[in-house]
Amino acid sequence: MSNNHPCSLIVWGLIIIVQVIVLTDLKAHQESLESPKSATAINIHQKPPEIDGVLDDDIWGEAPTFSGFLQRDPEQGKPATEKTNFQIAYDDEAIYFGIVCYDSEPDKISARLGRRDSRLDSDRISINLDPYHDHQTGYWFSVYASGVQNDGSLSGRRGGDKTWDGIWEAKTTIHDQGWSAEFKIPYHVLRFTQKGQYVWGINVLRDISRKNERDLWVLITREQSGWVSYFGHLEGIRNISPPSHLEVTPYLMGRSIHENQTSLFSSIGGNVRYGITSGTSVIATVNPDFGQVEADPAELNLSAFESYYDERRPFFVEGASIFRSDDYELFYSRRIGKQPGRFEIPSGAQEIDRPEATTILSAVKLTGKTKNQTTFGVLNAVTAPEYAKIQAKDEATETDHLIEPLTNYFVGRINQDVLAGNSRVGLITTAVNRQDSESAFMGALDWNLKFHDNKYQLSGVLSTSRSGESGTPKDGYLAHFEFDKRRGWLGWGAQVATKSPGYDVNDLGFSDIRKLGVIECGFDSRLRRDDPIGPFRKGYARVNSWVEWNYDGIRVSNGADFWIWGELKNYWDFRLSVDHDFESIDDDRDVLRRRPSAWSIGCYLDTDDRKAVSFGLSPRFSRRDDGLSYSRRLRLSMEIRPTSNIECRLGPSYSQRFSYAQWIDTIRDNEGLDHYVYGELDSITLDFTARLNMSFTPNLSFQFYMQPFIAIGDYQNFKELVEPQTYDFRPYNLNKNRDFYRRSLRSNMVLRWEFQPGSTLFVVWSQSREAERKSLTSEDLRLRPLDQFASTFADDGLNLFLVKINYWFGV
Repeated sequence: MSNNHPCSLIVWGLIIIVQVIVLTDLKAHQESLESPKSATAINIHQKPPEIDGVLDDDIWGEAPTFSGFLQRDPEQGKPATEKTNFQIAYDDEAIYFGIVCYDSEPDKISARLGRRDSRLDSDRISINLDPYHDHQTGYWFSVYASGVQNDGSLSGRRGGDKTWDGIWEAKTTIHDQGWSAEFKIPYHVLRFTQKGQYVWGINVLRDISRKNERDLWVLITREQSGWVSYFGHLEGIRNISPPSHLEVTPYLMGRSIHENQTSLFSSIGGNVRYGITSGTSVIATVNPDFGQVEADPAELNLSAFESYYDERRPFFVEGASIFRSDDYELFYSRRIGKQPGRFEIPSGAQEIDRPEATTILSAVKLTGKTKNQTTFGVLNAVTAPEYAKIQAKDEATETDHLIEPLTNYFVGRINQDVLAGNSRVGLITTAVNRQDSESAFMGALDWNLKFHDNKYQLSGVLSTSRSGESGTPKDGYLAHFEFDKRRGWLGWGAQVATKSPGYDVNDLGFSDIRKLGVIECGFDSRLRRDDPIGPFRKGYARVNSWVEWNYDGIRVSNGADFWIWGELKNYWDFRLSVDHDFESIDDDRDVLRRRPSAWSIGCYLDTDDRKAVSFGLSPRFSRRDDGLSYSRRLRLSMEIRPTSNIECRLGPSYSQRFSYAQWIDTIRDNEGLDHYVYGELDSITLDFTARLNMSFTPNLSFQFYMQPFIAIGDYQNFKELVEPQTYDFRPYNLNKNRDFYRRSLRSNMVLRWEFQPGSTLFVVWSQSREAERKSLTSEDLRLRPLDQFASTFADDGLNLFLVKINYWFGV
């Protein structure tokens, strides 16, 4: 394995980086010979327009009009089927847009209602701005024909950070010629540097729902990589100043838990946001509460690795893209405020109660971008010590036992734009410091370099970590190099990586821990068709292969997969995937064990989601080549939209899995010998996810979420591994019953009213009920969906009602 030694991989990767940078500098990104499209804003000398969606203000009679939109979908490059005009004006406070979306069939305009930032199948207009004019970052401001607002930040690639929220205004009106929109975007929402005369990047997009059509003022084709770098120019803005701005959003909350815990003012806290300079802002939160956030879904996890959950808490969601790395979760914000459990309770003690989450005392986040195109972010958070209420053995009194120490979390991030394109080089560091307990640190250099007009990409990470007790720290390193061809009908990519024994970022990141390290390499090839052919509008196919060894040279994973995706001309889409895992050695547990090869096949089919009723079907089946182990899963989905303001989603899911060798435990006998114990497990999971969204106005909405969940497991024929790296077993007498029956119910109901921009009232009812049976009969292990789902509503659990109000002050 000398050729795969991690040092040689690092040297090889660094040589590639140097060669690519030299080559790129020699062939540098050339400016287009054609002048980009330009639009001109005019200054408002008197009264600004009233933001009501009606373009009858004097300024709209003076401002020049811009049009000439082209289709991106469905017929790329052809003129838009409906005309769109826009105009731009500005004053000392804000920039204004007036837009007319002409429509030959105004009665067919889709104007669905939803809460702010929701994704709607509806007619929409979107303004994309690059105020820095760095061709890499910016903002988008969208409004649907119904008046629902949507916004986000842009960073290099199209999409950016959808969690960014600004305080701005937009109104719409539908009329006999189509529909119109007016925007007012204050300068304090944007970041730009002081100049006498400005040139900003701009693009305007229009979606026509019934035609599945997307029109752009500056066409960016589906084949082109990047987004902001292709924008046109916004000219004519002079003598304005980026303002310093202070925003304060205190909150007051009352809550009731069950019937005996009620507090009229149970929590007070808030957020402060201050624009330090034109490119730098700080956000601080004190005693944050996220009671309105939807609960995590229930699941059955029998693997060696923890489950990953998405971040939903607003403070951590906003601006998360600044701290993100392309290939690894070096910062996982769910570690902050996690369920406490750093320290175990004393042996023999009975746990009476413990907190569901660690209290976040305060957090602060500093983000910005300099004139030299350096993006930076710093986040620091402090969490409180947490105690479990326990009753020690042979004692009658209850005591508090420390289970989570006072902890400080720190993240620092820098990204430097390079190579005159959508390229960057970055640094990130994290630190976790616990009171009277071990600390953890991580540092990394990562990069994403695009060249040859974004056709090729070189990305990678070099990282080190230190964790554990100060006297015996655990050190490790990670190196990852990847090269991709991204554009054209044929794409491909190759990657190589190594993760040493001891590399662990899980104190503030998320990664599977490989005790013996891992060296991996992979290759994939991709075929892409964006133009219609036969019954298809477009399609995509991919073949991927990989192999992994541990640091002892043992192959621990080896596989290949193929999948194909296509969209039909009726806007149905499907995917078919086939996976094969070759025989390898499983090193996830305490002992190395042979893993037989396996096959799996899966597909999904979705109907046109613009319709009043749409469906989705996703079956999957896999079988391992031991002749016994298999799994099968079926997921269904249905979306119902009876009116323009109501949406209901239903999603039942069923899975059955039989494992011939399910890991149980390592048991040491009286002679000090270890027995690696497995069992045959037949398990079933069933859940039913339901969502209801109702919008009464663009600012008043109601959301309902519910998920009953059932998991049943029947263990038989316990056995122990005869020899490491084999798949040979002999019977083992395990007296403990390992069967399980678990069920849960999680639900949220949220009434949300944004009574003025930035200020919101939440009324929330949340339930979390769970039950687990210890002594099981054969009847308990039989699936009875109706009875078992009904029982979840009567189980013990948390029943929370709260009222929360945020009030926004802008200075």
